[in-house]
Amino acid sequence: MSTMDPALVLYYPTHEINTKMYLEEYFSKHVPYSTFKESTINMQRCFYKAFKSGLVCGKTLIDISIGPIIMHLISVCEFLEEISIYKFNEVTIKELELWRNKDPEAFDWTQTSKIFMEIKQLNSDGWEEVEEILRGKMKRIEKWDFNKDDQNSLPKFDCATSIWGLDMISKDHEDYRRKLKKLNNLINIGGYLLMYANINSSYFKIGKEKFHLLHCDESFYREVISEEGFEIKHYEDLEKTMICDDVDHDRVVFIIAQKVKEA
Repeated sequence: MSTMDPALVLYYPTHEINTKMYLEEYFSKHVPYSTFKESTINMQRCFYKAFKSGLVCGKTLIDISIGPIIMHLISVCEFLEEISIYKFNEVTIKELELWRNKDPEAFDWTQTSKIFMEIKQLNSDGWEEVEEILRGKMKRIEKWDFNKDDQNSLPKFDCATSIWGLDMISKDHEDYRRKLKKLNNLINIGGYLLMYANINSSYFKIGKEKFHLLHCDESFYREVISEEGFEIKHYEDLEKTMICDDVDHDRVVFIIAQKVKEA
């Protein structure tokens, strides 16, 4: 069983991330192209293609990704009616609300929105409209503590997305199973789980701080997802393009699984 090393890394959400620094170092116009390609461009292509092709469909979506990120939601919002975002701490919620409310202090996602327009092979001038569509469909931005058994108070959704979410908040493989089960309880039968995760990770950096990422390989992902009553519809290995040591991993994976039964 893979576990975190408390002497090496910080554990989220016990230790809050610096959201501003996180966004600047991985998703801003200042990051190297090799980093931006992995953190944003490849991800947007995956999510957009999943919905555009009809492989994934639904009206409602729950997102439990790490930090105040929206690049994957920009990619799929046109296909959905409502998006609910659940976060693990208040600072992340505050950052997202700044963007939704068009606050001058909010992170600038313009580059990401323009890149998405290029992925759709449309004029990038339409990027503002895409952002407005997403703002209009973000119905909830709320806190959820995965360590509490309160998911029964939440509605069920047609789709769930996790960008490095379970990998970062799970201390070991058994903890991952418990948290995936809780997320599974929020997905309708026939609904979809979409995951963008790393293979063989141990940490990622924000500034000089190292944060825990659970070490997971392909066999673990396939096993745990199947155990929870999902059928994997799409499993895609993506190249590791980052050339820095900010994230310790071998490659990236994009998984689409459909819930076919209650576990």
